[in-house]
Amino acid sequence: MELWRNRNFALLWTAVLISGVGDVLYTVGIMVTIFERSGSALQAAGVMAASLLPIFLLSPVAGAIVDRHSRRRVMVTADLVRATLVSLLLVFTWSGQLNLWLVYLVVAGLGAMTAFYTPARLAILPAIVNRDQLAKANGVMSGTMQGTQAFGYILGGFLVVWVSLRALVLIDLLTFLASATLISAIHLEATQREKRIQQAPDMPLWQSVKEGVRYLRHHQLARTLVTMEWLEHIPHGVWTSALMLVFVEQALNAEPQVWGLQNGAFYTGVMLGAVLATAVSGIIMRWPGRIIIINAFLMGLLTIVYAQTGSVTVTIIISVMYGPTFALRDVAQNTLLQTSVDEDKLGRVYSLREMGWNVVFLLSGLTYAALVDLGVPIRAIYMLAAAGYLLTAVYAFSSRALRRSRIGAVPVIGNP
Repeated sequence: MELWRNRNFALLWTAVLISGVGDVLYTVGIMVTIFERSGSALQAAGVMAASLLPIFLLSPVAGAIVDRHSRRRVMVTADLVRATLVSLLLVFTWSGQLNLWLVYLVVAGLGAMTAFYTPARLAILPAIVNRDQLAKANGVMSGTMQGTQAFGYILGGFLVVWVSLRALVLIDLLTFLASATLISAIHLEATQREKRIQQAPDMPLWQSVKEGVRYLRHHQLARTLVTMEWLEHIPHGVWTSALMLVFVEQALNAEPQVWGLQNGAFYTGVMLGAVLATAVSGIIMRWPGRIIIINAFLMGLLTIVYAQTGSVTVTIIISVMYGPTFALRDVAQNTLLQTSVDEDKLGRVYSLREMGWNVVFLLSGLTYAALVDLGVPIRAIYMLAAAGYLLTAVYAFSSRALRRSRIGAVPVIGNP
């Protein structure tokens, strides 16, 4: 396969795979440790808030920095800072002085580095992969990241019983160091973007952020894609662990194991969807907007069926079906952004997207949980989410730029 003969892509893929597994193992260990020490589900849920809040706060600045510097260097620096933070946690676990506030601070620091790492990883892909291979590359990356989630949570569930938190932290430290080493081995010739940066006078950071916001506001296709991502994360809030557990227990009258089966089915579906996206990359390149719109409608329809069924088997089947829907849409969205946005603005566009969906997802999840506590039936909550997906699909369909979008093949920028 041509994609795997690309040394730079192979290095990036391996780095994402290794650091992804290590990160999930760490998260599982931290969540279990906090819950066991505090007995509080709320304090355990605080891990999510501690990781998402820095992304929301730092994303605009992170995007500006990603666009002003070598994206490879930004990723390596983020990995090294994450390794340093995890080393700090390792020292305290070894000395027996670990406390919850230190854990939250380290998690927040890791989240802050994610604000830099994620847009740099997404923005560097067009520089190392030919444009006619971008859909395949995004499909492989999407499947890999979801696969690390599935594998990491399964492995973490066993390791957290067999080994100590210290061992999981050490594994995470080694994965970050390995990722930094692999990414530093990526070799790219100076792109036109980097040449322009070197020749242009330094722009104040706040002005760079403002320029990115202005660019997104005036770029019709990118604005539609980013807005759609924000809107979709309002209904996405029903898929938090707490709400899914409530649905399993109240709507299905089933045991919590069913929740685990649904999650496993979803990640299996996403990996299958990534394989499918790779196989039909030519169609994605030809009609990306239509694929995004169709899958947005499918999300709404699947959620309606999920909300109304009383069958555990049906919910598991639907969970599998969600996977390809998510994967195809994500591959099409990322490929469209990477090929339609100016190279020197891509980091800021991705950062603004990440900032928006993180805060929307957090707030919507809390809002849905509050509605459940107020007595709103859980099936009604999921029907509300289904309506949100359908409204997002209508918004996407209303965009002429998205409906008519296509991806052309042009030479890669950089040295594959």
